Amino acid sequence: MEVDTIHHQLLVAFGRSNHAMISRTREFGLMPGQPKVLEYVAEHEGCLQRDIARACAMDRATVTGVLGRMEEAGLVERRPKAGDRRALEVHLTDSGWAEAEHVACCGAEVDAVAHRGMTAEEREELSRLLARVIENFEEAERESVHE
Repeated sequence: MEVDTIHHQLLVAFGRSNHAMISRTREFGLMPGQPKVLEYVAEHEGCLQRDIARACAMDRATVTGVLGRMEEAGLVERRPKAGDRRALEVHLTDSGWAEAEHVACCGAEVDAVAHRGMTAEEREELSRLLARVIENFEEAERESVHE
C-alpha cells in the first residue's frame, strides 16, 4: 500500500535525504546533527545557540550536546558575546571551516540526487512549495503558543 499524504511524503523524503547526508558525512567523522550545524554556522558566523536551534529544527538541549561534541573535536569555539557575557557566540575553527566545505560538497551531491530528472523550473517550484510548507508549520506553532 502506498501512502500519499503530504506528512508521509515529507517524512520519507526527510528520511532518505538525511540517510544520504549521514552516510556521506560519516566518512569525515561527523555525527548526526553536526553537518547541519556546520552549514548554519558557516553562513551565520558568530550566531547564538538559540539561532542554531531554531534554524536547524533542534531543541536547545540537543544543540548544547552537539556543540559540546563539536567543541571537543575542535570544530567550533563558543565565545562570550560582547555586551552580554551570558550569551555565547558560535564560531568555526579552521578545522570547522574545512569540515563545512566537505559538508557543502556532500549537500550538493544529495541535492543532485533529489533533483535528478527535474527541470530548473521544477526545482524552483519544489523549493518554493517546501518553503511555504515550512512557513505554514511555523505559523501553526506560533498560533498554538498563543492559544
